[in-house]
Parts: sequence; C-alpha cells; structure tokens
Amino acid sequence: MVQSAAGASYRERAARILRAVPPISEPAIGPAELARRAGLDERDAPRAEAAMAVLGVLGVLELRTSGQGEPLFRAATPIAHGCIRSLAEHLDQGMAVFLNWGRAEAGADSSADGSAVLSGPRFLFAMESRRFAETGTSASPLAAAEIAQVVIKEGAAPGGESRYLVQYDARSRQYQLIGGHRRPDDGTIEHTVIRELEEELTDFSFHQDSDTVTVLRRFERLAVSRTSGILTRYRIVLFHLRTRRERIVLGPADRWVSERELNSGRADDGRRILFSALTDLAGGLAGLEPAVPAVLAAPAGAGPPRWGLVRRHPWEAMGLVLGLLGLAVSILQLL
Repeated sequence: MVQSAAGASYRERAARILRAVPPISEPAIGPAELARRAGLDERDAPRAEAAMAVLGVLGVLELRTSGQGEPLFRAATPIAHGCIRSLAEHLDQGMAVFLNWGRAEAGADSSADGSAVLSGPRFLFAMESRRFAETGTSASPLAAAEIAQVVIKEGAAPGGESRYLVQYDARSRQYQLIGGHRRPDDGTIEHTVIRELEEELTDFSFHQDSDTVTVLRRFERLAVSRTSGILTRYRIVLFHLRTRRERIVLGPADRWVSERELNSGRADDGRRILFSALTDLAGGLAGLEPAVPAVLAAPAGAGPPRWGLVRRHPWEAMGLVLGLLGLAVSILQLL
C-alpha cells in the first residue's frame, strides 16, 4: 500500500525509509525504489535521498551510481545494516541516540561502561577530531574564540630551575595557563587577562602600582575544543605578569611546573598540559623576568615565608634578634 508523505509523521516516514535500505547481500537501489519499498509515494524520493545523505556521513552505506547517473544505496556491512535498523527503532520509540548536549568534558576519555560514548559532546569531539585529522588546516572551523593567557614565572631556587604557574581544568582534564575567553563586556583583551587573574587566582586583586601585564605574543591556533567538542579558530594573546607583591597564593587546582614539563605537554603527575605558544616564543621562556622568587611561592592558607621576610627586612630582623637577646640577658640577671 502506498501512503502519501502527509499521512505519516516525519519520524515514521524516516523509520520506514531506513528499514527499506537493503543489506549488502541484496542489490543497491535508488531513491524512488527506496521510497516505494518504504510504502511511500515516489514523490518522497527526495526525502529518501536526503536521509541517505545523512546515513552516508555515518559511513554505514555503500554508495554506487547507475549507468543513468542515479545514486544507488545499500548497507555497507551486516553490522552497518544493524546500525541502520537500530536508528529506525530509535525513531519509532522517540529515543535519542546521543545524550547530554551540554558543556560536559567533550575531550574526556570514554568510560568502560560505554556511557561516555553516548555523550553528545564527546561524540562531537571524536567526530570533529577525525575531520580535522583528515583535512588539516584546510578544515573549516565551526566557531571562533579570543583567548587571553598569562605566563607567571617563579624564580629558580638554589640548584633548581624556574617554574611556571598552571591551573587544572576539570572539564577539559588538563593543566593550562591562567586565562580564558574574552567576554562581550571586556573592553579590551587586557581587561580579559586582568579579570581572569582576579577570578582564577586566590586572594589576587590587580593593582596598577604593583602589577603589570605585557603582551608576549599574538597568534592563532586551529584546534578542537575539549569542552565544546567543536573545531575552533582561537586567537590567543599571551601575556607576561610582573608584580612587586610578596607572593602568589596557590589554590587547590594550581601548581608550578617546569619548562621541561611545558615542552613535553605532560606534567610529572601524568596529566596533560595545554600550552600552545611555547614553540612560538623566540628563545622560549628562559629570558622572562620571574613574577616572584621561589621562596615567595606559597600554597593557599600559608603564612608569609619566614626567610623571605628576613631577606626583605634585614635591619628589622637584626633589631628583633638583638632585642630578644637583650631580653634574655635581663631575665638571666634576675635569676
């Protein structure tokens, strides 16, 4: 029985078309025959061809062309045919294949139970990563973003090496420099980096008389976002922080890493480090002025480093020591 397109819901029509796709053991058929086998009118052939175009993107079809130039379709493999029929069942039951299309760690590893595979953002990340790998820099980005990042350098301790401040981002499961996206209400990219410093660092308030940010490098990167899963063109401005403050207070997600770790893209704890600019900086980071000396770096909640106070206020420290000695001598004389 042939039924007009108007006589069935769009989901029902689509499910019929999918079920009419022949398996690999049968000859391939064209759009008009596909519509007829689906119990629809031949005028629905364009709809059948459009459905096949979507299936073709999934790689489940074997596509051929007849001698008259008509496209012919059938399932690529028995498993692919099972996938097509499963999609038809999803349509009939009103079910969605992929779930959670929110911003949910698109670049995270898939879990063993398979639930991560059905996460929309993670599927999109895999799909966009494949597209980028296949087409390279000629791939068309689907989004654009302007990013401000800041290098905060810790001076080398005696016998040690300089280190750089990174922060762990749980959504993308990687360390990255302090910074973030420019917002519509950020007047300039400099406003962005100052806002990010104040938002992301513990007890940090930017002061013009003690803090300075200068541009190190402006560059572009094409990459698949590990949060949204979309191939994005990033315009990145890399800043360098100089400060006269006594210390940088670290939060629970912050840590200092070496240039060796930055170069390798992996921290010593095994977690990934995202730092796209390192190869673009002439001379690397070795020549940068440290924001703070090593003795001044402190974890959250820690008091001022004792030896740092002595170095900054030697005469006051000497006076305190002499005063304590005098008090001790006075007490001894009374005994």
